[in-house]
Amino acid sequence: MSECDKGAVMTEFSSTGWIALFSDRQANVEGWDLVTRIALVADTEKGLLKPVTDYPDFQRLVYAHKVIGAIPASPGHRAHWANFEGGVPRTESIVGWLVTERAGVLPLTADGATAEDADLMLEPGEEAPFA
Repeated sequence: MSECDKGAVMTEFSSTGWIALFSDRQANVEGWDLVTRIALVADTEKGLLKPVTDYPDFQRLVYAHKVIGAIPASPGHRAHWANFEGGVPRTESIVGWLVTERAGVLPLTADGATAEDADLMLEPGEEAPFA
């Protein structure tokens, strides 16, 4: 179950706009059972979709950004956090923009994480302010 594996990277976007949360992992909701209307997640070991309710540690569904497109970022765009982990400022390059179903865009960093919680989006040549 690749998407349900323990230790999987947490994400805030999915192909359907929903993520299933379990006690120590998450899984992308791949679709919905047409009869029961229960969310389905991939079981790659068995090669099928299973209802989230088949897992005893299923907790709840959460909304995620549904990505409908991606645009590469021009070189030089960066995200800046004034107080990153441990209170240290951090600046990361933006490699692309994810377009969501609600007409939003999410800045994407090289590690595959979004930078929507950054304090500033810096344009090419723009410097981060000093505290």
